[in-house]
Amino acid sequence: MDWLELPSDERAARTQRVVIVGSESTGKTTLARELVGHFRAIGGIWADTRWVAEYGREYTEVLIDRQGVRAAEPEAEVHSAEWTARDFAVIAIEQQRLEDAAAASGSPVLFCDTDAFATQLWERRYLGAGSTAALEAVPVSPPRGLYLLADLAGVPFEQDGIRDGESYREEMQRWFVEELTARGEPWQLITGTREERLASSIAAVDELLSRHFPTLT
Repeated sequence: MDWLELPSDERAARTQRVVIVGSESTGKTTLARELVGHFRAIGGIWADTRWVAEYGREYTEVLIDRQGVRAAEPEAEVHSAEWTARDFAVIAIEQQRLEDAAAASGSPVLFCDTDAFATQLWERRYLGAGSTAALEAVPVSPPRGLYLLADLAGVPFEQDGIRDGESYREEMQRWFVEELTARGEPWQLITGTREERLASSIAAVDELLSRHFPTLT
């Protein structure tokens, strides 16, 4: 199979999407970037390995500025937005669009720093279980190769100016475990030191790729 000669729609369908999820401040973005760096360094078709950033973070920054939160309290340690159901629908749709575009144009593996499913849980955290706009906006996502759930154990909460969920970290992690299990998604808890998390993630992704692309790996 010559991956680079496949049409974009077939590449999107065959790309193994590895989604990194978890509570706030658990090293998700760091892990995503390190995984991308590892696979790009292999070279060949893997040199074009891509990742999808968390659109919700960009949206949050815009929303905070639009609502005048920083202007009202410029010296505040954390600036929190006021959320509506529509906000989460917009985030879920754009996150899925970015993911699909990347899957159609990269290597056989794509790393996603969150996804539309995770957006559903963030909507639940802010607006309660009765709010389901993200699910209604993106009721079905393409098949996932693997979810990597970043464990909060051993990772201290670091404030970055917009994080406001320190007290929700344990509950959010439990929600991810419950929902991933209930949906029958393939997932693995990633724990330990930063180096151990990367090593176990690489091993899990290597195993995934060897099953789907034995001639490439």
